[in-house]
Amino acid sequence: MTDQTSGASAPQSSLDQITTRWASLKDPVQFLLRYGPAIRKYLVALLKNLHDADEVAQDILARFLQEGFARASPDRGRFRDYLKVSVRNAAMSRLRKKHAVALPDAAMQQLADPEEGLEAVERAWLAEWQRCILDKAWRGLDQHERRSPGNLFHTVLRISADHADEDSKQLAERVARQIGRPLTPEAFRKQLSRARHHFAQLLVDEVAQTLENPTPEQVEDELIEVGLREFVRDFLPSDWRTRGQLRDAEP
Repeated sequence: MTDQTSGASAPQSSLDQITTRWASLKDPVQFLLRYGPAIRKYLVALLKNLHDADEVAQDILARFLQEGFARASPDRGRFRDYLKVSVRNAAMSRLRKKHAVALPDAAMQQLADPEEGLEAVERAWLAEWQRCILDKAWRGLDQHERRSPGNLFHTVLRISADHADEDSKQLAERVARQIGRPLTPEAFRKQLSRARHHFAQLLVDEVAQTLENPTPEQVEDELIEVGLREFVRDFLPSDWRTRGQLRDAEP
């Protein structure tokens, strides 16, 4: 019989164990494809034309396929900022070619509707970036469940998120129907606690990989700016900024 409470988190990682730096990734294209939806959404917001946005997105991916991150500078600090500048520059180049004139730098202000403004465009970029990071964490949780017998991390967290108004008894019953075997409320709560912890770790690791030499403070600041800190808040210990390691999940 499978232990209902099985599925302990993988060994914890701390920031000093994350050695991949975005400026030296061996396969930058895969890293970019991870954020492809954010690139396209930002281009649509800037150019107001789906055809132009798609063509520029393809050009950007093709360029990085050839050059990688050769032009990246470590002092940029965040992959998100570096990529955003690259996308905006590509959008400007598209407009210059399309209109066959040399546009001044101030023309970037005209990439968005006056009543919407660049502020709304930047919010759209941030929201899409957040969604890409969350999607990556959800995929990681699903992969962890699939390769770990007895693990229900993705299942319990997804059902809990989709039915936030229900109690643990109701949620356990939903999970039991989905997996085809009994699950007690207590076992559900344990799986959920560990799932939230693992999800938080996935978010921290993903964000850390978008920073050059990430420190706990920089990771937390980025989580705040992208609107993801709420997902890790309960696991940030008082010494987080010195150790860079999340608090253990409740047993």
